Amino acid sequence: MTGNPEQAAACWFEGATLRPLGAGHIHDTYRVSVAGQDFVLQRLNTAVFGAPEVLMEQTRGVLAHWSTQPHYHVPHLVADAQGRHGQWLAGDYWRMWTYVANSRVLDPPDSLDQATHAGAAFGFWQAHMQSLAGAWLVDILPGFLQLSHYLQAYDRVALQAPLACRQLIEHHRSLARALHARTHVIHGDCKVNNLLFNADATRVAAVIDFDTVMRGHWAWDLGDLVRSIWTSRGAVDPAFFGAVLRGFAAEQAACTVADSVAAPGYVTLMLGVRFLTDHLTGNTYFRVNREGENLARAEQQFELFERYVSAQGELRQIAANVLGSGA
Repeated sequence: MTGNPEQAAACWFEGATLRPLGAGHIHDTYRVSVAGQDFVLQRLNTAVFGAPEVLMEQTRGVLAHWSTQPHYHVPHLVADAQGRHGQWLAGDYWRMWTYVANSRVLDPPDSLDQATHAGAAFGFWQAHMQSLAGAWLVDILPGFLQLSHYLQAYDRVALQAPLACRQLIEHHRSLARALHARTHVIHGDCKVNNLLFNADATRVAAVIDFDTVMRGHWAWDLGDLVRSIWTSRGAVDPAFFGAVLRGFAAEQAACTVADSVAAPGYVTLMLGVRFLTDHLTGNTYFRVNREGENLARAEQQFELFERYVSAQGELRQIAANVLGSGA
């Protein structure tokens, strides 16, 4: 993508200083400092989010509803001088957010207690958002988080994939039939780095990133959070699965043993398929810094998935203990 972040920031503030923030695969994000205050500037990846005005309209509605809860800080969109929350500049679409001061990202979390807080934050988010009048929600990314959808795209280029990847996908593609009911309003991007902890890392201060809010299966959020922690820690750790589930289930009553156990595997396999397909079709979705990076990401997820398969018995016992064997 092209575009000058300094010029974009000047649409909101004069004399601001910028530095890169975070390491996301999709948008470009900058911390903006001006007159003793900090903000967050983002350049949306319009190759992925092709209708940014629709996205922003939906985001405003989601933020309005999320703002009705008192437990977590809510970041807000910042209007420019003309009262607009988004700005086209040289073919790029930009937006500005308030910055959550005295906060930090834990990726990975250091303790089981932090993982439980993470699970509780996303569980509370999902439970609270069920009262959103969601008829107006649109699928900003059609097919998002649906393994069957991504397998269709993969199948068109499957013969180009490494043999080991093809064999793993074929052996487990029946997982696409699991977790298909889209009955809940979900966050849709429950990576642990989409939570901001307070400065001493004892509680979650804010939930961030509302671009993929949609209707989906409740367990997609749980699975993505567990997967993201396992990925950042480099291991399938059943104890962290139990800690996340304990927090999530304390807030979201929909949790069942079968779906909770299936969720990390479903999301991990799905993300591996997405990385692999993007690699095979020219890296048009996930940003890469070197040739083969998306293939390496896919292979990392597939390795994680295989470890998950080996741990399923232990995960099932943990879920039964957390939720009760009848859940």
